[in-house]
Amino acid sequence: MGDVELTENDAYILMQHAGLSMDSTSQYKAFLEQWVANEVYKAEIKEKYPEDVWRLINLRSESFKGDLAQFYLEETELRKQLDTIVTIAEVQNYYENHKDEFILHDYIVKALYIKIPVEVDFKEKKLNQTYLLKNDKDIIEVNSYAKLYAANFYYNDSTWIYFDELAKDIPLAKFNVDNIILNRTKTYFSDENYTYFLNIIDYKLKDEAPPVDFLQNEIKRIIVANRLHQLKEKNESSLIQRLKKKYEINIHL
Repeated sequence: MGDVELTENDAYILMQHAGLSMDSTSQYKAFLEQWVANEVYKAEIKEKYPEDVWRLINLRSESFKGDLAQFYLEETELRKQLDTIVTIAEVQNYYENHKDEFILHDYIVKALYIKIPVEVDFKEKKLNQTYLLKNDKDIIEVNSYAKLYAANFYYNDSTWIYFDELAKDIPLAKFNVDNIILNRTKTYFSDENYTYFLNIIDYKLKDEAPPVDFLQNEIKRIIVANRLHQLKEKNESSLIQRLKKKYEINIHL
């Protein structure tokens, strides 16, 4: 196959571009496996296929370099012109006109969740009562208890969270999740290692659009991305014309 080398610096650049982290062993190994596979594919083409096939691959690779160069030039230059400020009115307007794009595939909830080792006597501190949040001072006591004993703790009565994300380490296999959420269940149960407290304060149904505040950051990103796309369409011809004037171009027909 010949000697092919990937330096650590080049690997870092490629992984960073792909949104991967070299600090993650699994991501680093997966990236290296893919890089090796790509080199093997190229070696096989060089060895077993006609020279014209490898030449075509190289020609297409050079063409792709031009596409990448265009992308980076546009991103760099146009982002300087890009207005990234999105008003609440713009977010609301986009939400009203695109609700169907945001239909939920999972419940979102406002909830309290606390996970306590079974050896901790939660009844002594009345956690089985305070987690119900019947009084304003209850959450203060729950917070204090969680700092001392909780293996996991979540509470936010003003922000929505996907239920699947909230419950990813809760053993709910024997429970009907729909009933837990729709009934705004307040429950606790134990397994061999932990006691789990769950208080569903509010929920939004699947197959409906979530509240606009849940989508605010996502909608802002969409609006800014649309603005960048419009800038690209508007400025593409002027960019290439300016660059053609900068560099000497000779075409021999």
